[in-house]
This record gives sequence, C-alpha cells and structure tokens, in this order.
Amino acid sequence: MDFFFVCGAPKSGTTWLQRLLDAHPEVCCSGEGHFVERFSNRIAAVVNDYNSLLSAEAEQVYEGRPYYAPVDQSEFDDIVRGFIAGRLMARAEPRARWFGDKTPGYTRQLEPLHRLFPAAKIVHILRDPRGVAVSGMGHRQRTGVPDVFTPGSEEHRKTVEATVRHWTGAVSAVDAFAQAHPGLVHEVRYCDLHDDPIGEAGRLFGFLGAPAPRVLLEQVVAATSFSALSGREPGQEDSRSFLRKGVPDDWKTRLDAASARQITDSCGELMAQKRFAA
Repeated sequence: MDFFFVCGAPKSGTTWLQRLLDAHPEVCCSGEGHFVERFSNRIAAVVNDYNSLLSAEAEQVYEGRPYYAPVDQSEFDDIVRGFIAGRLMARAEPRARWFGDKTPGYTRQLEPLHRLFPAAKIVHILRDPRGVAVSGMGHRQRTGVPDVFTPGSEEHRKTVEATVRHWTGAVSAVDAFAQAHPGLVHEVRYCDLHDDPIGEAGRLFGFLGAPAPRVLLEQVVAATSFSALSGREPGQEDSRSFLRKGVPDDWKTRLDAASARQITDSCGELMAQKRFAA
C-alpha cells in the first residue's frame, strides 16, 4: 500500500482534485482529516503532560528510578502513524492500494507528515492567486458576508490580504519541501487541470504509480467534471453552492483592478515562477 497527501492554498481546487483521485478504483482519497493540527499536535500535548507526571511521580515515590520510561519520539510516532493509517484505510474499497487525504493546510505540515510516512507522496494544487481571491470571496458570501465583493469594503480588503498571505506561505513552504525531498512532490495547476483534465489526470496517477489507461482516465474525468458534480455547465454561477462557477479566470470580470494589482505586486515573483501571467 502507498500513502499520499493533497494540499494547496485554500480555494485552490483541492476538493476537486480529491474527488478526481477518489474516482480511481484503486485510489482512496478522503478529505479534511487535519491529522497534524487536530490530532498529532494535541496528542503531543497529552504525551508531554503524561511524561511530566511520570517524572514527578518517579522522583517522589521511586527515588528517580521509574518503572516506565518516558514516551519517546519513536513511540509517539508509532501511535500517530497507526491512527492516521487506520483512518485513511477505513473507507477503502477492496481494490484500493493508494490511500490519501486532502487537507489544504498540509502545506505547512509537510515535514511532520514526512517523518511519519517517509515514502508518502505530496500532491500540491496551484491556482492563480487572483482566482483564489475571487473564489474565497464567493465562499465568504455564501456563508453570510454580503459585501465581500464590494471594493473598498473591510471584508473585501481582509479577503485580498488573507489570499496574499496564505498563497505565498503555501507555495513557498511546498517549494522548500520539494527542494529538500526531490521526487516527492507533484504540482498541478488548476488552470491546466481545467484545460486538459485527461492529460493532467494521467500525469497525476502516473506520479502515484497507479494504472491509468485512457478509458479509465475518461471515466474519472467525466465523473468528476463540474457538470457532473454540480448539474450546471462551467460558467453558470450558483452563489449558494460550494461549486460556484467552475471556471479558472473568473477573476478577470469579478476582481477590481486595484485588488488585482495588489495581489500581483505581492505575489508577482512566485506567480512568474509558476507561470501565472501578471
């Protein structure tokens, strides 16, 4: 069996990528496990407290000669690794061999995941940060922020600033990990997945090592297209839906010039490296 993790800045297409991976009969890709910040980090706090109590009791009762050694890093990793592996495999079909989880925030947690699963591969999806901003605005509007698309409003400004911060942080962190661990990271650009889904899916499954004959790729892409998932054609917007519009360049008509310029001024160097035209 092989493990992998999917990550990307929020609103970059991670959910679409997860569904595409999960549509392969030998791949099981679940979503939003948040295994580091919501499990591993909290278990670490429990273990540290346990070790402190053991140490204090050893001094007070057994003159510094405890019966139990502290839980060390290796034992802790075994506990966390077992939990994560069990969760990843819990909903797998019998044919599944590749097991993964999509959590956008893994961009900041790749080293802990690598320590737990040294052979695990990382799939990183990239989207033009201007598109990320508009998608983020759509999400916030859907969840009850009515003026987020209004240039000059506080919510609009906060969304643009958060996009710059999260996008640059995510891309820089994944780049650093990829440089430190050659061969473990595969990047998918949202616009490329939109324009050539079969080609990008083939390269993605090839990276994982999963079989990808043309007929299977066509089935996977058809099952996870915007139309199949939403019941609408790309470009037909439903502001109430998580799958809002399904087009990569929506920012060209929805994002004001000042905000677009602010994003390119802040992200321009990374955008150029990732082939996003400013």
